[in-house]
Amino acid sequence: MQATVDKYQDTPVKLMLYPALIFLGMGMIFGNFIAFNTFIFPDYFSGEYIHFGRVRPVHVGHVTLLWLLSANVGLFYYFIPRLCGVALWSVKLAYISIALWWGALILGVYSYPWGTNFGWEYAELPNWIGWIPIKPMLIISWVLATINFFITIANRKFEKMYVSLWYAMGAMIWTSITLFVGSYVINMVPGGISRVNVSFFYVHNLVGLIFTPMGLATAYYFLPKISNVPIYSHRLSMIGFWSIAFIYAWIGSHHIIHGPVSQWLQTTAIVFSIWLFIPVWTVVHNLISTLIGHWDKFNESAPVRFIIMGVLFYLLTCVQGPLMALRNINEITSKTDWVIGHSHISLYATFTFFATAGIYQAIPVITKKPLWSNKLADWHFALSLWGSIFFIFSLWIGGFLQGLMWSTWANGSSYAEFHNNLTIFPFIQTISEMYTWWVLRGIGGLIILFANLLFIFNIFNTIVLAPAPMEAKVGS
Repeated sequence: MQATVDKYQDTPVKLMLYPALIFLGMGMIFGNFIAFNTFIFPDYFSGEYIHFGRVRPVHVGHVTLLWLLSANVGLFYYFIPRLCGVALWSVKLAYISIALWWGALILGVYSYPWGTNFGWEYAELPNWIGWIPIKPMLIISWVLATINFFITIANRKFEKMYVSLWYAMGAMIWTSITLFVGSYVINMVPGGISRVNVSFFYVHNLVGLIFTPMGLATAYYFLPKISNVPIYSHRLSMIGFWSIAFIYAWIGSHHIIHGPVSQWLQTTAIVFSIWLFIPVWTVVHNLISTLIGHWDKFNESAPVRFIIMGVLFYLLTCVQGPLMALRNINEITSKTDWVIGHSHISLYATFTFFATAGIYQAIPVITKKPLWSNKLADWHFALSLWGSIFFIFSLWIGGFLQGLMWSTWANGSSYAEFHNNLTIFPFIQTISEMYTWWVLRGIGGLIILFANLLFIFNIFNTIVLAPAPMEAKVGS
């Protein structure tokens, strides 16, 4: 076991996962601050650098880049060499990439309160901070990591490639394209609706062509590894992979339906949004069916529960998304808290759940010690699940009711009737009506924060406490 673990040279895994866990906690602290200081007790704490417009980009930068994307890259460093049966091609190249990665993201995200960020959501990293080239550093880091991963895969011992390698390679290619679009192309396109359309290509594909393939690569690797049960169907996994490749890039425009954009583009986005059910159902069926006859694993293992519930939340979010693409539903849900709930169920309740399961399996392997507390892991799962239910469904239901309130203004056949409706039921009243739902969202956010502080505490103790014999159930 010692030789097996050492040959994979897991220091790059540690250098990515350990800081990412810290930023997970920080991102959720910022998120809870926003939930309470903006929506429940507005501007209880006030100041130039802590209002909503300054803090929200910091929260988003933490949970998307400093936590989830970084954790996924760390898990790639973990399982790609193991699936190939060889060590990472170049550990030195990994160190250079990681140094550039953390330098760019930490300096970039923490500079937002001083107004360095762009106005494009998820694409707010500055090009430069003084003489430091923030965005070029991130791009170079990603290119170096991609080269390292692809050469490792090219040098693999095993001719056949497991589905996680397919998803990992797809993620590396699609991430390169998506980051380039969000970093540079968006500023090359003439202003107006064309640039907005490019923005939604980037925003939606950050989830669909970066976090989705990364998350599914993680789920497909760690579910069989943790449960010790082979994946149900390799053929289904390939159908899911190639259908995502052909479908997902076309659906970002469903966020600007009824906007000043061509009807053919709106219709195209709607059609491909419905087709999204093809990869979704193949993934859900494949991962759930893997545990048929082995559901005792679900009761025994918190990481397995994280993956299976992540799969169910993946199904929910991918039902919600195509529904939101339908014109009649979009009239109600667009620009409401429904969309915020949609983004949180995908980034937290799905892909963070997958990454969490991977970390629970990877950390004991690379530290050569068992997990410090399985009971804390069970509490982490239970609180994450209940917090997610409070958080997500309050935004879904509240957001839908919010849209219904806004739609009452459109009643009538003349501008005078519209203006009268607006006078009777002003916008500020719709804000007041959302208060109860925002309180429920805040409660859910606090539960999620506490759950993940337990998670970080558990992993920290696993890392720092004296080594103990590795449990037989933890495999490399």
